[in-house]
Amino acid sequence: MAQRYDAALPLLSDPGKTFLRTGQEEWLKVAKVLCLDNKRDEGATSCLRRQYADRLDDLRSAATSIGPFVFSRIDHYTSIGEQEVTGIPLEQHTGLPRIDHPISPTAEQWNAAIVRSAATARANWCFGDTGTPSDQFVSFRLHSATPDFINVEMLHTEQCAAGAASMTMSNMTYLLTPALRRLKTEDLFTPDSGWETFLRDRALAELNGDASFADGIGKDVRDPAAWSFTKEGLLISFNPGEADAMASGIIEMTVPWTDLHGLLAPAAPIPR
Repeated sequence: MAQRYDAALPLLSDPGKTFLRTGQEEWLKVAKVLCLDNKRDEGATSCLRRQYADRLDDLRSAATSIGPFVFSRIDHYTSIGEQEVTGIPLEQHTGLPRIDHPISPTAEQWNAAIVRSAATARANWCFGDTGTPSDQFVSFRLHSATPDFINVEMLHTEQCAAGAASMTMSNMTYLLTPALRRLKTEDLFTPDSGWETFLRDRALAELNGDASFADGIGKDVRDPAAWSFTKEGLLISFNPGEADAMASGIIEMTVPWTDLHGLLAPAAPIPR
């Protein structure tokens, strides 16, 4: 862990270094609370091993170069509340991407937009009852970044009170020029080109979708929040229960860019 942490520090700006140090300090404190200060179903060694593995994975993206940007991360670790029956402390971790450099007014606006989106999502945790004791985890995956746009996938996992754990995914894709704004469908596809029908039929065929999920599939393929931009193609994600049974989890399918020829807008932000 020290090697990965020390390798990231010199790649970051002074603010980036501060965020990394703060996240590491919070993680150390929370790991102690979770694994050493309180009894859990798992032993202290098993708990610490899991915490270390999770933190090591996070440090992989502590300083990441994608396109023209170096991204750092903002991590916030807490242990607020405890399970009602066992008294075991609960765990909360939010990890967000941040443009570390080069910094520009647009980069600062993007960073602020990510933080605002996370705050808005937080207000809806546990169906809007933020006082409910819960485990909460927010992570991200940067799919693409160019001088003109950034696509990041956000994953949220929660377990509220004694309820079952749930997971949801949402993409945030921003165009950076001429001014920062969220991606719209017409930025990627030519209106009235039949792209909605093409994606719906492709998804139904590829996923062997049950007819009862046709409406959910048709809705998701039209939603930019379900779109990830990869070099291979447009990755479309379906949250649990939208394309198959809840137990199936998040389902993904990739449509190669070559298959979308004739449907894409002239200036579509396709990763090169």
